[in-house]
Amino acid sequence: MTMTPDTSNLSIREAKQSDAAALIAHLKALVAEPGINIPLAPDEVTMTVDQEKAILADFETSPRAIMFVADSGDDGIVGELSIKAISSRKAVQHVATLGMSVKHGWRGKGIGRQLMAAALEWAPTAGIKRIELYVYERNEPAIELYKSFGFEIEGKRRQFIREGDAYLDDYVMARLL
Repeated sequence: MTMTPDTSNLSIREAKQSDAAALIAHLKALVAEPGINIPLAPDEVTMTVDQEKAILADFETSPRAIMFVADSGDDGIVGELSIKAISSRKAVQHVATLGMSVKHGWRGKGIGRQLMAAALEWAPTAGIKRIELYVYERNEPAIELYKSFGFEIEGKRRQFIREGDAYLDDYVMARLL
C-alpha cells in the first residue's frame, strides 16, 4: 500500500543557507528518477554543501532573485523554485528565468501551483515584467500548470536535450506581467 504524502504541514518559504544539504539531496533524488525532465545526469551532481550555501547566500542578498522551497516538515524539502533576473543590463533587467522541481510522490498535490503563486507574487516587487522558462516537450503536466498561470509557448528548441542516444525537444514558455 502506497502512503499518500501529507501536505497538511506543507509550507512555502524562502530558501535559507541551512537548506543547502537538503537541496542537494533533493536534486540527487530527482536526477536518479528514470525519465526525469531535468537535463542533468546523476554523476553531474557534484556540488558541495559549501558551494550550495554560497548560491543560497547570493539568493538571500539579491533583490532580483529568490528561491522558494516547499517544506513538508517531516519529509523536509519536497519542491523548489528559483527565479532570477537574467542580467542587470538596463535593456533586459526586467526579464527573469524560472526553474522548478517537485519530488516524486509529491507531484499532483498542488505544490507546483503553490510555488508558482509565490514566484508570481514576488516578481513584480523585483521589477520583473517577463518570466521565461524551459520545459521538456514530453512534460505535459508541467506545461499545463504553466499555461494555467498564463504562460505561453513561444518557441521549440529541436533536439535540444540528449538523453542516451535520443534527442528531445523542449519549449520556451513565457509570461508577461
